[in-house]
Amino acid sequence: MEREALISGIVALEWAMFQKTQNAGGRADCQDDWNTFEIMRVSQAQIWADDTLESYLRDLEQAAERGENLIAYKYAYMMERTYPEEYERIKSMLPEPSALKLSLVEEICAIHGGWTIEARLRYPRLAARGRPVSREAEKGSGWASIDSYLRGELLTYSERTLELCLRDTKKANERGENLTLAILKNTAAAYGYRSLEDLESALGGR
Repeated sequence: MEREALISGIVALEWAMFQKTQNAGGRADCQDDWNTFEIMRVSQAQIWADDTLESYLRDLEQAAERGENLIAYKYAYMMERTYPEEYERIKSMLPEPSALKLSLVEEICAIHGGWTIEARLRYPRLAARGRPVSREAEKGSGWASIDSYLRGELLTYSERTLELCLRDTKKANERGENLTLAILKNTAAAYGYRSLEDLESALGGR
């Protein structure tokens, strides 16, 4: 399957699951914003290799066949950190991550955490528009941190997909490439900016 078709298939399945995700406060506004959803999800998917995308697409397809909602699981896993008391009440309804899965997720998150700090330092005004960087910063903000969000999402991936994500992450790190910045560059381009510098400037940066 062509790369563009892989990404389109992933985002379409994610959107379908997102539409079925129940929010405690009722339907969220973002569930009616396809344009933003598509930009954000495509921008992220573009950082992964083709075989990683193929593996994740299979995860989504197999989950759909089982009647499972990986997007709902993602937000539920995030609650372990953001709303621990509520998480305790629902965790028995979630697939329990294996020790291998937890290890792979933590290793990926550790590298992405360093990239996120670098991105915030280089583009502070852009970073200020997004989620808090760390678990400490998320306290009292009303938002899950980038780390908690990424961890919640990765826990929905299969072990095979996580192994490929870790491979891609390590390869990028060895090349000196920051995949967090790559996602931001993809996002900026989707909104019509030539570079992150242009976007930072448009937000009133230096």
